[in-house]
Amino acid sequence: MRPELCLSAALLCLAVSHRAAAQGSEKLFDSKGVLELRIATDLKALMQERDSLKLKPHPGTLTYVANDGQRVSIETELKLRGHWRRQRRNCDFAPIEVDFPKGARAGTIFAGQGALKLVTHCRSKNPEFEQYVLREYLVYQLADLLTPVNLRTRLVRATYVDTVGKQDSLTHNAFLIENEKRAAARYNAQVLDIKGATWDVVDPQLGALVSAFEYMIGGSDWSLVGLHNIVLFEQKGTGVIWPMAYDFDWSGIVWTRYSFPDPRLPITSVRQRLYRGICRTPEEWAPILAKFEAKKTELYAVYDSVPELDPKYVKQTRQYLDEFFDVISNPRKMKREMIDTCRPGV
Repeated sequence: MRPELCLSAALLCLAVSHRAAAQGSEKLFDSKGVLELRIATDLKALMQERDSLKLKPHPGTLTYVANDGQRVSIETELKLRGHWRRQRRNCDFAPIEVDFPKGARAGTIFAGQGALKLVTHCRSKNPEFEQYVLREYLVYQLADLLTPVNLRTRLVRATYVDTVGKQDSLTHNAFLIENEKRAAARYNAQVLDIKGATWDVVDPQLGALVSAFEYMIGGSDWSLVGLHNIVLFEQKGTGVIWPMAYDFDWSGIVWTRYSFPDPRLPITSVRQRLYRGICRTPEEWAPILAKFEAKKTELYAVYDSVPELDPKYVKQTRQYLDEFFDVISNPRKMKREMIDTCRPGV
């Protein structure tokens, strides 16, 4: 059986089992609806924890309204996370890791979850950063349409309440991201704990999907060799290794004001696409790119799914996707942009 068929069959079986398991009480990632969350903690103390060597959890209470209308509160531990966005000079409100002690999440929508990443708004007084949260969240929805191995997400409208009364409450866009180890378990896999990899060790079909996806979104801030914004899942039993992309706020499609390409790269803006993925022949690319073409309508529709998104940005993003589809539908352009520029073995 061809490798791509083996991969597709295995993932199809997993998807069926996941849908069956999901039937019953609602879980966090079952819905695409916006989750209203109230997060109460000592905000000043939490946001002062910027030193990566001294990060410590802070007690907090997370509250949401269940489907039956009842308010549900869960005791949590909160700590800052991230790299660039955790630095005070970049974000006055850093990303947060939300961890639920054992037993605290039973019977709630967070059942089966452990630590979760919360992507926050970064700068509280600049409405542009509210849009950035929505833009990055939507890239995860694009990935969900195209690549079979992904982290699940849930859009959140978060209200942060200072329990010591020294700061006013804040309400901003955010989104939750599934824990990598939990995601791996859904695919009967484990996170591969290595420092880096080359394309010859990963599943070539999924490697090509991820590579084309990163090119589509203008992703230059990633590396398989350095495992930067890429995590590897190793399927149990078969040993097949799947690459999975995450963290997209420096991509061209998100287009944040603070993003810029690595100066070692031959581009001057993140909006310029640069292919950095697996090497494939035109014949090998054909079935992969056909999947992008087949999903084209759905990909564009993602940008109609969030009414709060800036209409000007939606128009610009459609044009940005148009440029990608123009490349992959033109053999000469595709050869120049995605075949001739690839680096074998990297």
